[in-house]
Amino acid sequence: MRIVQVSVSPENSIPGLKQFREKLSRENDVEVSYLQYTPGERRDIISEIRAFHPDMLITTDLAGFEQCTLTDNISYNLLDCKQLHLLLHENLPNEPYLARQLSIAMFFYCAGDMYGDYLAQKYPNLPFLKSLPEWEAETDAAVRSHNAEALYRVFQEVLRECKLLQ
Repeated sequence: MRIVQVSVSPENSIPGLKQFREKLSRENDVEVSYLQYTPGERRDIISEIRAFHPDMLITTDLAGFEQCTLTDNISYNLLDCKQLHLLLHENLPNEPYLARQLSIAMFFYCAGDMYGDYLAQKYPNLPFLKSLPEWEAETDAAVRSHNAEALYRVFQEVLRECKLLQ
């Protein structure tokens, strides 16, 4: 399985993200490519993602959602892969894009039940939304390991939802 992971932040700045990628590679015969993306950057991130021919796209904090087609649709809708979007911080600059039409291949997980309730109320047409109540913002080694396990469980849940894992 090929996975492209896109983040707006350096991988080490999100507690557990690097450990999650390492766990994916170690335990699932998965090839993970990591792309750091700066919002507003003049870069065709969609072409870069497509070049990897991924089976799954994993983003953090809506990285790349502002990249749209000529008809103003979200470019991620055109990708032929499952998508796991992790919203680990609140008040994200790209959050208004959640009000647009989104692919049914998109799975959104957010940090905390309160944020999940807010998103569900504000964006009732999200194709799939769940909370990550186990997520912790601390940066020590134990928390990074805990967060990596939480992200791994979410990854497996999405695979089961997509009938890619028994």
